[in-house]
Amino acid sequence: MSRDRFNELQGYSDREDTAIELGPLDSGQVVGGGGYPDGRFFNLLDGVVRQMSQIDEHIGLIANMHEQALAVTSESKYRQISSDRDQLVADTNGMIAGVKQNLEILARTADDPTIPKEQRVLHATRQQTQAKKFSEQLQRYRQMEYQYSQRNRERLERQYRIARPDASDEEVASAIDSDQAGQVFAQSVMHSSRIGDARRVLRDVEERQADIKKIDKTISELAQMFVEVSEMVNRQQEVIDSIDTAVEETHVHVDSGRKEVNTAIVLRIKARKKLWIILAISIIIIVIIVVIIYFTVIKK
Repeated sequence: MSRDRFNELQGYSDREDTAIELGPLDSGQVVGGGGYPDGRFFNLLDGVVRQMSQIDEHIGLIANMHEQALAVTSESKYRQISSDRDQLVADTNGMIAGVKQNLEILARTADDPTIPKEQRVLHATRQQTQAKKFSEQLQRYRQMEYQYSQRNRERLERQYRIARPDASDEEVASAIDSDQAGQVFAQSVMHSSRIGDARRVLRDVEERQADIKKIDKTISELAQMFVEVSEMVNRQQEVIDSIDTAVEETHVHVDSGRKEVNTAIVLRIKARKKLWIILAISIIIIVIIVVIIYFTVIKK
């Protein structure tokens, strides 16, 4: 049996092949035909979508291998399937860690003050959408692993009762969880007339029990990852709400300023009209005065 490699999940976040680096936040840099930040942001977002698609494929393959492991009767075949599956699980977990890392990088762009607020809302919304899909993907993966673990436990229970037909449900569950199942079978091997079959069953019990432990660890890690991604989604919603509020307030101020400017323009136009009227009246008065002076003074 290959060792459980899910505990290396956190280490995958440091590998170069699991994360698409966003690079320096340089406003003058152009990537993939788009200027920063849209070009770089959407390049990374597309990478996350592709990674999640590959994870879906891997989950399907893992589920198929689980079915094979449950149905196979050959010990050597079971070990080969288990080994191949463990490697695929390790690769899948590495991709999961990479997606989470890239989603965290995408989330940070919403906090960049150099990006316009409307653009930050767009980025945060797109990131949140993928984060929600990722959390759903983790749930599907965890549910699939849980179902396989339960079916494996049921098989172990049946085998345990072969050696201890009088065992209660509580004793069976305790034995599987505490490694006592293997000890019970080891004792039965010593008293069995079919040593070969008994030893084969003992090896199968030990391997299945180890398999259950690995799957339970996987389920625990996926549950923790799901919680972290859910918290990321919630934080991003708070950012979106905050930016939306700021944008709305800005629009209100802009509209208010526009109204004030329009009012000022109207008042200025009215003032100019009054000025022209006063000027016209002044000219008329001057003309009248000149005419009066001409006829009353000069012409006499």
